[in-house]
Amino acid sequence: MESYSKIINFKSISASPNRNYVMTRLGFRKNLTEIDLNHQRKLDQGFRDGMIYCRSKGTAGRFIIKSHQKEAILIETGLCFQSKSLARLLESSDELILFAATVGKEIVERINMEIEQGDAAYGTILDAIASETADACLDWIVNFFNKILYREGKRITKHRYSPGYGDLDLSYQKAIFDLLDLGKLEVRLTEKLMLTPEKSVIAIAGIERIEIDGQN
Repeated sequence: MESYSKIINFKSISASPNRNYVMTRLGFRKNLTEIDLNHQRKLDQGFRDGMIYCRSKGTAGRFIIKSHQKEAILIETGLCFQSKSLARLLESSDELILFAATVGKEIVERINMEIEQGDAAYGTILDAIASETADACLDWIVNFFNKILYREGKRITKHRYSPGYGDLDLSYQKAIFDLLDLGKLEVRLTEKLMLTPEKSVIAIAGIERIEIDGQN
């Protein structure tokens, strides 16, 4: 496998889940759902445990887009993404980033333990916190790149895309996994192209020029 110097490994990511997003994932509706004292205590404990058991880290790479087509994007490594939706997202981008994050296996083991021992409600709370923490890690990576790109008059696209979403086939998990060498994150890919441990995610975003006064 060819090595690309543009790939950066983040051994530790300080990312906290958005509490409102966690609550929404758990089915709570702001200003409509009442939370009793017992549930509030469990939620508070869940956030504390989530911060203890999540071992957040990630990897990202910046790559030149060599060719834009209506339904495909070719990058400098020779990897070609066949996706009309992704091509539309990247239509104003000359580069993209491929990135991934994981919160590690410890939180997943704790979730499973809670469920197996009969506290499925608490396991569900931890599951929501872990999911939102993984998303927060991706946001952290985007913010990291945006600080660098700002000096170049560029930024990451507002939206990002993942294999298996829309018309981007899940098989691209394997190509990105290999390119970013995600084994270094202690992440594995199953035969069904799913990432393990759970709460590990891959994403694609464009790098576009910042428009000033309607001009690039």
